[in-house]
Amino acid sequence: METTLTTPDLHTTSGDQPVKIRLRNLTKQFTTGGGPVTALDDVSLDIPSGCFFMIVGPSGCGKTTLLRILAGLDTPTSGSVEVSEPAAGRPGNSMVFQGGSLFPWMTVFENAAYGLRMRKRPKAEINEVVGHYLSRTGLSKFSHAYPHQLSGGMQQRVSIARAFSNDPDILLMDEPFSALDEQNKLLLQEELLRIWEETRKTVLFITHSVDEAVTLGDRIMIMTAQPGRTKQIVDVPFARPREVLELRALPAYGELVYSIWGQLREEVQRARTQDEGSVKS
Repeated sequence: METTLTTPDLHTTSGDQPVKIRLRNLTKQFTTGGGPVTALDDVSLDIPSGCFFMIVGPSGCGKTTLLRILAGLDTPTSGSVEVSEPAAGRPGNSMVFQGGSLFPWMTVFENAAYGLRMRKRPKAEINEVVGHYLSRTGLSKFSHAYPHQLSGGMQQRVSIARAFSNDPDILLMDEPFSALDEQNKLLLQEELLRIWEETRKTVLFITHSVDEAVTLGDRIMIMTAQPGRTKQIVDVPFARPREVLELRALPAYGELVYSIWGQLREEVQRARTQDEGSVKS
């Protein structure tokens, strides 16, 4: 096993874009009562700096495991992870989860400021940065509220404000909108795109929604059923900035969603067959 490496610079991709993350032959196995289970198998990727990189795949294909390895919360069984060094004073990454990641005893402002306070940033800087992102997410008037006083969509806005306030080099997002209704999901997708346009951070975003992947992403990795491998990398051709509803009205948008779903559907059906076989055995 090779540990995660932080290097000042990585070789460029074929498009001469600096590489932010490089995975080589990444494999992860877990030991269970029924024997070893391979979650990720021989995954190799170059993710350019500033890329909004989407990951789709059937349940159990190792998507979250991949993010946890990049976040430093887990280690690969074999293979390597290289990440270019962040700017001085900037954290390597921040992670946004599906939900329930806010501290219930902290106010909206305190939750959003948590990363900056842990880094012991000056109070004036914290007030300015957090105030900016609370404003961008429409939460300024709720800065003194507590998480239990907010809707699910508003709580996820706080999580997004906290992640951007911390100014990480890489933003890792694990199905952050999956529990929301369609209206709130659409609003938060629009908000995320607007905030991302300011910073153009490198983002890795897991989703089960092909619509969401095409709406937000620059590139989409389609993963196979377990063990998770790279089935296809799709470049999203739509220009930025994007307006979600206008984008979804384009015939080319529907054609791309249909094409990706065709690839993904094969893997979802294969995963279902695997599950049925496990139950019978």
